[in-house]
Amino acid sequence: MKNFMILTSFLALVSCKADAQKLKVFTIFREPKKVAKEVSETGKTHTYTTRQEVTERLNPLIFMLSKNDGTLKFRLQGNISSSGHSIRQVRKMRYEKGEQNGNFITLRYFVEIKKIPGKESADVKGYNYSKDETYTIPKDVKVINIELYEDRINDTSATKPKFIAQQTFNFFDRI
Repeated sequence: MKNFMILTSFLALVSCKADAQKLKVFTIFREPKKVAKEVSETGKTHTYTTRQEVTERLNPLIFMLSKNDGTLKFRLQGNISSSGHSIRQVRKMRYEKGEQNGNFITLRYFVEIKKIPGKESADVKGYNYSKDETYTIPKDVKVINIELYEDRINDTSATKPKFIAQQTFNFFDRI
């Protein structure tokens, strides 16, 4: 019984750590709003319904959460549009280590967006996404450049990944 408790405690710790590294995707909603407008020529009031976003869109950003001696924790975030007959879904985020030139390294992250057939709900305007990453800084690296791209899978109109955001972090204070 004691070994079982230790094992479950260990698994709970491991699952918490893995959960912090997951890609989070949440919907950008909009809701109907009634608008009244007076027509100046006739003097009559015309009432119609529009849709207004109620969920805030995340700006495409890369920002530092924390910096320790050998690790950098940062967040990648952005949004995509998806409405009407154009359903686009965020599938995953993949990492590609870029080239290292002396004490400079580039890290590239690609958000994979898949276009699927069908019709999006009238209340959905798109999707926000964010992911927290931890990078172990090599001893000889002083500058880290992080780039974020959107890679549209199975979409013939987008042949190469679209550049979204970039951030450079300097670590010249490291010995």
